[in-house]
Amino acid sequence: MKVPANIIRSLKTVLTIILSMGMNLFYHIRSSLIYFVAIIGSTNISFSQTTEELKHKIDNLIAEQKLSGAVWAIVSENGEITTGASGYKNMDSKTLLGTTDKVHVGSIVKTVLATGFLRLATLELIKLDDPVKKYLPHLPLTNEWDKASPVTIRHLLDHTSGLTDAKLWHVFSTTAMPDTPLESFYTDNPGLLKVQAKPGSIYSYSNIGYTILGMVIEKISQRRYESFLDENLLKPLKMTNSTFEFVTQIGDQADGKLATGHLDDGQPVFAMPTYVRPAGQFTTTAEDMGIFLRFMMSDGTLNGVPFIKSEYLRSVGSQHQTDAFKIGVPYGDALGGYSRDRYGVVGIAKNGNILGFSSMIYMFPDYKKAFFIAHNMDSETANYDLFNEALVKYLGIPTKSFRATRQSTKEELQKWNGYYIPVITKVEPFGLIDYVLSHTKITVVPSGATLEPMQGKKMELIYQGSFSFSMNNRTNISHVFYKNENEDLLVTDGLRTIRKIHGLTIIGIATSLLLGMLGIVYVFILGTVRLIRFKTDLKQHPNFWTFVSILIVIISFIFIANQPFVRMGDMTAGNLILAIGTSLIPLLSLISLILIVKSKKKFVITFDFWAVVFIIQLSILLIVNKLIPVVMWS
Repeated sequence: MKVPANIIRSLKTVLTIILSMGMNLFYHIRSSLIYFVAIIGSTNISFSQTTEELKHKIDNLIAEQKLSGAVWAIVSENGEITTGASGYKNMDSKTLLGTTDKVHVGSIVKTVLATGFLRLATLELIKLDDPVKKYLPHLPLTNEWDKASPVTIRHLLDHTSGLTDAKLWHVFSTTAMPDTPLESFYTDNPGLLKVQAKPGSIYSYSNIGYTILGMVIEKISQRRYESFLDENLLKPLKMTNSTFEFVTQIGDQADGKLATGHLDDGQPVFAMPTYVRPAGQFTTTAEDMGIFLRFMMSDGTLNGVPFIKSEYLRSVGSQHQTDAFKIGVPYGDALGGYSRDRYGVVGIAKNGNILGFSSMIYMFPDYKKAFFIAHNMDSETANYDLFNEALVKYLGIPTKSFRATRQSTKEELQKWNGYYIPVITKVEPFGLIDYVLSHTKITVVPSGATLEPMQGKKMELIYQGSFSFSMNNRTNISHVFYKNENEDLLVTDGLRTIRKIHGLTIIGIATSLLLGMLGIVYVFILGTVRLIRFKTDLKQHPNFWTFVSILIVIISFIFIANQPFVRMGDMTAGNLILAIGTSLIPLLSLISLILIVKSKKKFVITFDFWAVVFIIQLSILLIVNKLIPVVMWS
């Protein structure tokens, strides 16, 4: 039967609207998640290279990468601090960015906050290896290894506690206030504090871990962690233009010296409080960060008086407790910084991203040299590592030869062929997504192995013997293959550990998702056609109920696509309708299935039957993985 032209035109219009809404929603969510949740030379350039030449290089990179601006600080071996600035403070007003303007640095605050703990340890107010429950006895941690391996202060500082990273509403919600109690991040969902791996064994980045550290400071000091650290850390260091307190570009906390943050398209964005503020809230200047880096490379004294024990400062970025270190990876994260092997040099680094800003610090304590750079645009497309490389070369750190030895792989390594996912889910409850979008394929070859992330560049590893591998641009071991006490096959680079899973698991989950989506599309398109052609008769069709639940979800997409992305974690109209719609899909699909079975003798051979079956099986998968209902808020 030929479908009337008006029906075809209507159907095209509906499909165009759905596709447009879907793409808008995808980019909307991707822009939100990109903040939530980091950054990856055989010749030396002398430090005598002029600051003008460096500025010219950064000017060119800013233009090339289409960024708004940057401020930076260079610390020389004699302790001299040189600052610079380039680009715009605000792209709308075309105000130029100055060297004394303030910036947000995101996760670099973790290095500063960790230094506060080193001060407390120096004063013997805490011990780094004390269990966190010594200070927070009512913290509802769920740790199956608690008797032998309780979560300690050091584990939280080193991101080896086994805790997940954060939830979307921790960062993107307008309900957070500058003085919201820190424990609010878990009080409505204590399950967030489940330890997923033996504490101390593997690295897994955790913003909620640093929020717990803020709570520890408040318990010890009996005051807000912001004011305590401002007075007892920043003031003695003479970082007079820095603060842990909330500062923004607008409203009551506005500071005219604070640069405006920007998104990829140059759109200005303004700071907002979060539920995990100890993990990302810090306002500073290039000069102050230079002062901080100079102190971090010192002997720990201020005016000849011990302020922080030198052995603590020397331990920053030097990880010796994880499984990765014990089996041969020489690098890791420790006490607020991580060791980074790039450009033929190894430095202590820390990167940071927060709404509208991206930043980096690099220290070379053996040479007493360091740099800090902050960009007032957090771009999805810019290559910030070009700036890091230029600044490292400017410092003139002697380069090392890249590791060049090669060995043939052993037959036993063939066991590691296959697919891998992260040991710890970064953002709960999206562990299911790791199987589809965050898996890595590993193939062992005679000269080494290849790592092919689902999202990312293919990496070639060179076998070095003893299950250890390196890369062409690294000076030492970069990856190790190993087994844990449960005989799981694992691969680690010190900052990311992945475990082998069966390839059929990925195929099964991907197939379930695909069939479910096909069922949803079929029911919605046919429901739309029936609505246009028959109108009231649609209610008599068994699939009417499934169609209604899908329609509710699509309506929620319209609202969500038009709400500010900073409200992705709020109970907005769109988020509420989405929760209702996703709750109804399994229930109403089951009703439709019952009606189909009752109304058709040969229901098994009908598309309507299988479309609903596909939707129901997908619903079961999502329910089991705590993804239905979709609740975006706390």
